[in-house]
Amino acid sequence: MELIRINQVVEAFGVSSRTLRYYEEKGLIWSCHPENKTQRYYDQSALERLKQIIVLRKLQIPIKDIANIFVSDDMSALIRSFVDKLDGLDAEITALSELRVLVDDFLHKMLLSGIKKISAITLLYEETEKRLALSEENKPVTFERLSEVSRKALKLHDVRIIRLPAMRMLTSRLKTGQVETLDLDKMQNLFVSYGFTPNPGFRDCFFGKQTNGEWVMMIKIPLDYENHTPYVDENFGGGLYAVASSFMEDMDDTFVLLRDWVSESPDFESEAGMEMIEEILPWDIAIKLNRYQQDVYTPIKLKEEM
Repeated sequence: MELIRINQVVEAFGVSSRTLRYYEEKGLIWSCHPENKTQRYYDQSALERLKQIIVLRKLQIPIKDIANIFVSDDMSALIRSFVDKLDGLDAEITALSELRVLVDDFLHKMLLSGIKKISAITLLYEETEKRLALSEENKPVTFERLSEVSRKALKLHDVRIIRLPAMRMLTSRLKTGQVETLDLDKMQNLFVSYGFTPNPGFRDCFFGKQTNGEWVMMIKIPLDYENHTPYVDENFGGGLYAVASSFMEDMDDTFVLLRDWVSESPDFESEAGMEMIEEILPWDIAIKLNRYQQDVYTPIKLKEEM
């Protein structure tokens, strides 16, 4: 039986190791630890399931529905999820279509009133017509096209600029060099016995993406703390970050959208540094709703004045 290392899966499928772990915790996929191996490995049946999950997520089928689909003996759960999604899309399309009619009518009235001399409005009208014509073209449905459309539909509803201070952080990396495997129900208690309890939304506990793709938990500790724990501590330099909110199942796409936002920003550009996640939904609420919400952070800097 051929086994694929997690780093290879991350690279091949474009999902983070954090997302893979989330899918495992939800019972959607599975992994194993071969003897004398520290990393997780996946067999072909797990990879086939992962492909199914990715397609369903690109179609914006919720994780809870995907779980029901996989335990269903027939196609009823899948059909029901698609019908629910179509109903939601129909409602959204109707609302957007009505909004377009209103905007188009308002634009025509402005043009007829002589405002067409303002070139920006005329260009806006022409651009609207171009985009409508483009959307009506018959295009083959490919996975890349599906991913693009799904990501555009997700959108970034709010991007904040936050400056984090320098902090001393206790990490989930053991002094032996290995990183503690973090289940969602374990992360809130990992450092409690040492006197440190994470508070979602307080900007004192993060998950940082390492250069090798691993996610390491980091929690703020006093500068004078004597670290007798089995975990490594390090100094976090702080800095400027672009931040957007996301639910766990949309985290990877949200990172892509946030990076795109930075690349298109007239004021900011990407900065070398660590991308991070911060849990923002209180633990009791997240556990009760079985839904985990995060702020995703990508490092930025102000563009230099020309």
